[in-house]
Amino acid sequence: MQQDEGVYEPGRNLPISGQADVIVCGAGPAGVAAALGAASCGVSVILLESSAMPGGIMTSGMMPNIIDANNKGGFLQKMVRFLHETDAAGDYNAYMPEAVKHYMESSLVNAGVRIRYNTLVCNVLKQGRKVTAVIAESPAGREAFKGRIFIDCTGNGTASALAGCRFECGDPQTGQPQAASLCALCGGVNAEDIADYLRREGEKGKRHLLAQLEKAGCVPSYQKPTLFRLTNYEYLLMSNHEHGIFPDDADGISTALVRARKEIFSHITALKKIAPEMANLSLLTTAAALGLREGRRIHAIYNLTAEDLIEGRAQPDAVCRVTFAVDIHPSTTTGQSGYCNGGIKVRPYDVPLRSLIAADLDNMLLGGRCIGGDFYAHASYRVLGNAIPIGEGAGILAGAALQKNVLPADVKVEEFWDFGGNPHQKRG
Repeated sequence: MQQDEGVYEPGRNLPISGQADVIVCGAGPAGVAAALGAASCGVSVILLESSAMPGGIMTSGMMPNIIDANNKGGFLQKMVRFLHETDAAGDYNAYMPEAVKHYMESSLVNAGVRIRYNTLVCNVLKQGRKVTAVIAESPAGREAFKGRIFIDCTGNGTASALAGCRFECGDPQTGQPQAASLCALCGGVNAEDIADYLRREGEKGKRHLLAQLEKAGCVPSYQKPTLFRLTNYEYLLMSNHEHGIFPDDADGISTALVRARKEIFSHITALKKIAPEMANLSLLTTAAALGLREGRRIHAIYNLTAEDLIEGRAQPDAVCRVTFAVDIHPSTTTGQSGYCNGGIKVRPYDVPLRSLIAADLDNMLLGGRCIGGDFYAHASYRVLGNAIPIGEGAGILAGAALQKNVLPADVKVEEFWDFGGNPHQKRG
């Protein structure tokens, strides 16, 4: 089919809908932490989010499973404490999405952050090596937001890519991304009656859930299906894999969502019929967003590598210490069916500030999983317990740079610590 050459969009003057010291693009876990980190330094912050809520994968993605959080402090520690104190904590570091949403919004409002939902960043303006504004589409139309420092917390490195930053995505050997997953909320059965299905330590619950699905003639695309208990009657289900989905493939993401929702519905239907203890199980809702494990890895001043993980390298400008293994979900339906470590044994290693500073722009910082790193390093630091402190570190770095009137790359480590980015406290 022949493609049209395109259409011409006439140029126009856009309204400036906001101006702040720091513009954070994306209100996922890292973006919320980045906004709070910057605000704690006494600078003004605008947080732009394409959906109608904060939290990203933890809320619209319905996977609030915080891995690798035990040695961290800061916003992450405060949020986890709140979730436990309000009985919003389930099994295996899983939390109620609505409670996460409430805590994040309350924290942002109390910090004076201006939140703008339903606002999709679609272009970036720059002069030389500096970003001057981001262009967004919202219910108000096309508009501009100006800032002094910008933080890309889109998860997929969208803002940085729009600004022309170099990046990589996918396995360097195959070019393919890790599998994505759609999660769902289900309920109606008592946790005591389905204890054998639930995610606890080890793989027993996953194996039992898989065996029951296969018994019903329903082979899940994810061969290690997982059921997380949130309350005694509510659960998060992850039983789906979608392959070959890139962050800029709108058609592919749309097709994957349709396919995944159909598959999840079939899983619930099968469990209800085959297992008496599951007879009253109900599918409450599927997630609003597909959970992408792979996005753009933006080139930074320092790009973490597999060697950093293998050697357990400490960094003089550490933001946080990662203890999680390499976790690679397969890029295709053939071969390895669950996840693997790529043959890499991880020793605890540091994420440095330099990995949070885009190599190609002086005032673009990176928060969450789009920081500089190779395929294997990304498969380790991408989980929530690291993405959140990385985001907070980017926010504090932005605030420190503005307060000192220097570029982020020129902030001294001790100045970063003075503004609250203390890596020793974050290690526990």
